[in-house]
Amino acid sequence: MAEAGGAPTGGGSGGPPGQVIVVKKKARGGGHGHHGGAWKVAYADFVTAMMAFFLLLWLLAVSSEEQKQGIAYYFNPPSDASQYGGGTGIMGGSAAVEMPAHATPAAPLELAPPTPPGAETDAELAVKAKEDAMFRAVAEEMTKAVMNIPQLKAMLDNMLIDVTPEGLRISITDAAGRELFAQGSAEMNSLTEQLLGVVGGVLGKLPNRLALGGHTDTVPYRGQRPNYDNWNLSADRAQAMRRVITMEGVPERRVSRVAGFASSEPLLPDQPTHVKNRRLTIIVLRSKQGTVAQFSQDGLIAPQGGPTLPPDSFSLPPLTPDLPPL
Repeated sequence: MAEAGGAPTGGGSGGPPGQVIVVKKKARGGGHGHHGGAWKVAYADFVTAMMAFFLLLWLLAVSSEEQKQGIAYYFNPPSDASQYGGGTGIMGGSAAVEMPAHATPAAPLELAPPTPPGAETDAELAVKAKEDAMFRAVAEEMTKAVMNIPQLKAMLDNMLIDVTPEGLRISITDAAGRELFAQGSAEMNSLTEQLLGVVGGVLGKLPNRLALGGHTDTVPYRGQRPNYDNWNLSADRAQAMRRVITMEGVPERRVSRVAGFASSEPLLPDQPTHVKNRRLTIIVLRSKQGTVAQFSQDGLIAPQGGPTLPPDSFSLPPLTPDLPPL
């Protein structure tokens, strides 16, 4: 029994005597708890899908009709009955989709063979043939014009004309006793200037652009100018040629490039010091627009209806038989 005025000796709330009941209370945190990151993954997938969708719309908007047909053909190519399922071998199996009895298998699509890279079309070959004929006519007219000037007849031995993939190439070389320039200088001799005047007069009738070049042999420059070498000398000589032919009727806008090559492109590689390696070159470039000079009974006519050259027989006589073509 309990002592008078004292606390009960047993546990509270009806528990057995001597047992202590402990109540643990957890404090609740404020705000919202963590809900996980699954929604972020779903949102990222949605954004990616929308980006791909709008990219598809943009591609469809900028694609041509031919490109769209090509894409459609890729996803729905012509097929025959064997492509509907099943096979034809021992373990071919049965068809996954039965074709109607009245259906006709699609005929195989016949595609034109692909054009090899660099191959020329018929139109390009036709333009090239016309240009080659024009080049030969120009070469003959140029030869006739030089031969009509008595003091220039000997200069024919300095000329080499040939047709290359780039166009009509006119090379004017040095010769023993008939140098184009003073030694180690860009000062042009009088006969060289007169010869280039005749060449420029013929080329002035053509629509084609021109590429001009100067070349030297491997003998180094020994002049008095410091920091000057064969590169500078060949470039200065090419510029001197440009000035002469433009004064003779070739428009400045038709000069595509003027370059000095020094001895990097010898005419006679096995004789790098030969005088014929010192030369000037003019290349009548092929026309990218397909514009060529026309022919008539009166000779070669410029496309703009300019003055004509005398009639020609379209035969190119050998100009320098002792020199191999470049």
